[in-house]
Amino acid sequence: ELREELDAAKALGQVERAEIAERDIAILTSELSRAVGLGGRNRRAASASERARQSVTKTIRAVIDRIAQNDAALGDVLSRCIRTGAFCAYDDDPALPIAWEFGPTDPESASAPMPLRDAGTGPRDARPAVLGVSLFSLAERTRFVGREPERATIRAAIARAREGQGSLVMLGGGPGVGKTRLAMETADDAARAGFRVLVGHCYERDEPFPYLPFAEIVESGLAQAASLDDYRRSIGDNTAELAQIAPRLRRVFPDLPEARELPPQQRRRHLPQLHVVDDLHWADESTLSLLVHLARRVAQLPVVIIGTFRTAYGDENPTLVRTLEELIRIGVRPVKLGGLSRDEVAQMLQTLDPRSPSDRLVNLLYDETEGNPFFVEEVYKHLIEDGRVFDAGEFRSDITIDETDVPENVRLVIGRRLDRLEERERHVLAAAAVIGRSFSFQLVQLLFDRVDVDELCDVIEKAQQMGLIVSSAEGPETPFTFAHELVRQTLLQGIVVPRRQRLHASVARAIERLHPRAAHERAGEIADHLMKAGGFADPHELARALMRAGKAALEASAFEEAHRAFEAALAYQEDHPMVRAEILSAMATADHGLGRVDEAVVHGSEAIDIYVETGDRELIGRSFTDMTDGLMWARRYRKVIKVASRGLSLLEGDRSAYRVRLLCQVALITAAAGRYEAARDGFTEAVALAQELGDPALMVRVLSDRAVFHYYFFRLEDALADGRAAKDASTLPYPRSVEGWRLTWMAQALSILGRPVEASRIAERLEPIADEIGQPDAVVTCVQMRAWIEFGKDFDLARLEESLGHAVKPATSPVPPIDQMHWPSNVQAGGMAGMSLAQLSLVHFLRGEWDLASAEAEEAYRASFPSAGQGTMVGALFRQRAYLGDRIGALALLDEAHGVLPSAGRPNTGGAWNMLLLVIEGLAVLGEREKVAALHHLVLELLTTGAVWTWTAPRFVRTAAGIAAAAAGEWTAAEHHFEVASQQAGVFPQWLEQVDIRRFRAMMLLDRARASDRATVRALLGEAAEHYGRFGMPRHRALTERLLAASVA
Repeated sequence: ELREELDAAKALGQVERAEIAERDIAILTSELSRAVGLGGRNRRAASASERARQSVTKTIRAVIDRIAQNDAALGDVLSRCIRTGAFCAYDDDPALPIAWEFGPTDPESASAPMPLRDAGTGPRDARPAVLGVSLFSLAERTRFVGREPERATIRAAIARAREGQGSLVMLGGGPGVGKTRLAMETADDAARAGFRVLVGHCYERDEPFPYLPFAEIVESGLAQAASLDDYRRSIGDNTAELAQIAPRLRRVFPDLPEARELPPQQRRRHLPQLHVVDDLHWADESTLSLLVHLARRVAQLPVVIIGTFRTAYGDENPTLVRTLEELIRIGVRPVKLGGLSRDEVAQMLQTLDPRSPSDRLVNLLYDETEGNPFFVEEVYKHLIEDGRVFDAGEFRSDITIDETDVPENVRLVIGRRLDRLEERERHVLAAAAVIGRSFSFQLVQLLFDRVDVDELCDVIEKAQQMGLIVSSAEGPETPFTFAHELVRQTLLQGIVVPRRQRLHASVARAIERLHPRAAHERAGEIADHLMKAGGFADPHELARALMRAGKAALEASAFEEAHRAFEAALAYQEDHPMVRAEILSAMATADHGLGRVDEAVVHGSEAIDIYVETGDRELIGRSFTDMTDGLMWARRYRKVIKVASRGLSLLEGDRSAYRVRLLCQVALITAAAGRYEAARDGFTEAVALAQELGDPALMVRVLSDRAVFHYYFFRLEDALADGRAAKDASTLPYPRSVEGWRLTWMAQALSILGRPVEASRIAERLEPIADEIGQPDAVVTCVQMRAWIEFGKDFDLARLEESLGHAVKPATSPVPPIDQMHWPSNVQAGGMAGMSLAQLSLVHFLRGEWDLASAEAEEAYRASFPSAGQGTMVGALFRQRAYLGDRIGALALLDEAHGVLPSAGRPNTGGAWNMLLLVIEGLAVLGEREKVAALHHLVLELLTTGAVWTWTAPRFVRTAAGIAAAAAGEWTAAEHHFEVASQQAGVFPQWLEQVDIRRFRAMMLLDRARASDRATVRALLGEAAEHYGRFGMPRHRALTERLLAASVA
C-alpha cells in the first residue's frame, strides 16, 4: 500500500508526498528485516518469534532512551512501567498515575474519546487509561463510519460499567455486516477509558470445544499479564474456577486449590473489563449457557460483555435461538445491524482513497452489496487490483455492472484475490484453513515438514501483506488468524474432498505431536479433525479421540457436548466390549447431567452387563455406585433400591468400598422411609466394613450418611457426633458434595438443639458450597432455617415471606419432583416442594390469612407420602383446621393419619415429633383437653432427645409440654414448662414464642379456674393481644381478645 501511495504521488507530481512514502517504506523494510526477515537475514539464527521479540524489545528501549534524553523524569517512569519479554505491557505506577491522551493521526477519522471521568468527579475517581495495542493494530483498517446509534448504546453500557453496573450487549446481523468491527471499535474506546479488553472466538466445528471463547478470554488475559504473579493476583481466588473453563491454567499454576465461590465485594475490586465473545452462531451449548448465566449476574460487576452472532444461523443452531429468547426475557435485547446507508458507503469509500468517489461507483457498490461493509471493501479492493477504478488518476465515470463483474457471493471475490497466490502458497494457506480460523506456524510447519522453513515464512509474510491473515491476539500458540472467516471458507472450497480429508487427518496427528502433554485439553479439537477426515481416520483412533473429548466435556459439565461425543464414539468403536462398556458408562453420566434418568439407566445397565460377562468386579462395583449416585441425585429412590440391591447381590462377599457405598445408599433411603431397624442394620454393616478397609475418604462418606440417619430419628447428639467424626476421619480433601451433605444435617441438628448461633454459622458456610455444586435441597434448608431464626429476632413478616418465597424456586426447579413411583414399595417422600409450600402457609397463618394458609397446607399434605418428614405436613394442616374452627375436618384428619404420630418407647422420625407439637396445639385450641392429656407422655419423651425448638413447625418443645401438662391437670409441671420455654425463647431470641406462651399460660389458668389467677389471666391476654396487633396478626389478636372477654365474664 505504501508503494501504491508512492506511485500515485509520482503520477501526480507530488514530490513531498512521494518522499514521505519512500521514507516510510525504508523504515518499515528495515524493521521487518530485523523482525521477520525480508532479505539478507540469517534465517537459522533463531525462531521468527524470538527475533521479532528481540527486535521489539530493542526498539522499545531505544525509544525510551531517546525520551529520557529530552525528559529524564518521563524516561524514568517509562523504563519502570514498560515491561518487555514474551508479551510487552505497560504497568501503571500507582504512586504516579498518568492519564494518557492519544491524538488521532487523522483528525477527521477520530471518534469521540471516552471521558476518563464523569463530570463532577474529582481526581480520586480518575482511572489512568490502559496503554494497550489496538486489537486491529497489525491489520490495516479503514476509517470506521456510521453505527452511531449502536455505538452510543455500547458507550452507555461502558459508562455504567465504570460505576460498577455491568451489562451484556448482543450484536446481530448477516456475515460481513460489521458486528466484529463495531465490537472492536468500542473495545478500543473502552481501552482508552481504562478498561482491560479481552477477546474470545467461537468456531465452526462438528465437535464443539466447551466454553472455548471464554477459555480464549482467560488465556488472553494470561498472555497480556506482565507476569504470572500479577495475573494470579488480578483474578484473586478465582483461578481454580477459571481452570475449569481453561484447563491450561492448571499447567501454569499446578498448586491450584479446589474451586470455590468468591464474594461479590471482592470481585468488584479490579479495573473494569470489556469482553468480546465473537461468532456466537457457532457457539456450543455450554458456551451459550454460560453466557446466559453471566447475563444474570453481570449487573453486579464492572464488566461489559459484547457478543456477536449471525442472524441467519438460527436454523443451524437452535440453541442460539433459545438463548436469544432467554436473554430477551431477562431484558437483553439484541442490537441488529444492517447494511450501511448509501451516504455511509460513500464515506467508507472516501476513507479508502482521499479522492471523492463518483456517484455511479457509490450507487453501483451500494446496490450490489446492500451496504455490507465487508463486501464493499472487498469488491472495491478487487476493482483496484484489476485497475478498473481509475483512469489517469481519477475515478472512472463509465463503470458498468458488466465491467465490474461483481459476484453474487463475496467468496468469489476472495477467490479472485487468492488467484494471485502461487500454487505452493495456496497449498500452505489451504492447510492453514483446514487447521481453523486461528493457527500456529509450528502446526503448519509439521504439515509441511519437507518444505524449507524459510519458504513457509515467505508464504505467511505474503499472506499478511495481502491482508489475508493477521496476527492473532490469542497468544503465542495461535499467532495467526484469517482476516475473515469467509477467506478461510473460500480456501477450503478450493480443496477437493479427499485432499481436505487427508489434511484433517494430518492436522489431528500434528496436534498430538505438537502438544503431547496437552492431548486431553485438545481432545475436542483432535476429534473434530478426525471426524472430518472421513476414511483417512482410523476408526479405533477416532473412537479413542471422541472418548477423550467426551470426558473433557464431562469435566467441564458440558453434558450435551459430552453426550454427542460418546454417541459418535459408539458408532466408530469396533467390536471391543470393554471399550463399548467404558463409553456407555460415561454416556450414562452425561445422561444424568442432562436429566435423562431413564436413558442413563439403560446405558449404565448395558455397561454393567458387559462387565458382569467379563467378571471384572472392580468395574462392576464402580458402575453400580455411579448409577446409584446419579439416581440418588435425581431422587429416583425406588430405582436406587432396585439397582443397589442387584449390585449388593453381585458383590456378595466382596470387601470393597463400592459395597460400602451401596449399603449406605440403601440404608439412607430406608431411614428416609421411616424404617429404623433396617436402616440401623445397614449402617452397622457399612461402618464395620469401612473400618476394616481403612479408607479415610470412604469413612467420611459413611459417617456423613449415618449422621443423616440419626437426624431422621431425632438422635440429634449422635448426628452431631458423626458429623464431627466425619470431618476428623480424613486429613485429605474430600468432595465438596460430601462436605455440603455433612454440614446440612449438622446445621439442622444444632438449630433443634437450641443452638441457633452455631447453626447459622454452619449455614453461612454451607450456602455457597451447596449453590456451587448444585444441591438445591441444602440451599432451601439453609434459607428456610435462617429465615425463621432471623424472624425470631425482629418479627419482620415481609422479610420472612420474601426469604421463604425465594426458597421455593430451588426446591422445585432443578430436579424432577418426587412422586410415588420413585420410592420403594409403599414408601414415598414428601419432597422439598411440599415442605416449602407448608412453610409459606405458616406465613399466611401468622398474617391472619387462615383460609389461604389452610389451602396451602392442604396442598402440601396431599402432595406428601409416608416418610420421615410427612408428619410435619399432617400436623400443619391439622393446626390450620383447628384454628379455623373446623373441628370435624381436623379430627377426621387426625383419625386418618393417627399412625404417623410417635410411638412411645421406640425411635420416631422428626416428622412424627413435629406432628405431635402441632397436634397438641390444635387440640388445645379445639378444647380437646382429654386428647391433649393423652399425648403428655409423648412430649416428655421428646424432651429426652434434647430437642428445644423445631423451625419446621415452628414451636418450642417446652411450650407444647406446658400445654399437655395443663390438659392433664399437672399445674405445677405446666408452670415449670412455660417458665423454661419463656427463658429459652428469650435467649434464642424468638419473640413470637414468648407472646404465644402468654396466651397458652392464660388458657391454662382459665382451665385451673382459681379466683387468684384472674388478674394474671387478664394481664397475660392483654399483653398478648397488644403484641399480636403490633406484629400484624389480626386473627390471633381477635382470638386472644375473645379469651380476654370470656375471662372477664
